[in-house]
Amino acid sequence: MIVRFIVFIIISLLLWWLYRNIKALIGQKTDSKKDSASKEAKDVDMVQCEYCKIYTPKTHAVKGPKNTFFCSQEHKEK
Repeated sequence: MIVRFIVFIIISLLLWWLYRNIKALIGQKTDSKKDSASKEAKDVDMVQCEYCKIYTPKTHAVKGPKNTFFCSQEHKEK
């Protein structure tokens, strides 16, 4: 009876150790994905709105005449 209890404790400890190691590996993978995503976000080109002078990502900006950029269609029309 005591042998079964000791075997149960050993198996429980082994499963707990495996769970912690797998959880740590998954955490490392998600951290590397976050790092690459933040690195891509840093490489975004920013342009200044001609009307209000704030910076906005070039992909979200509205292009105006003579290669100028605006943060919104409303600012372009003014």
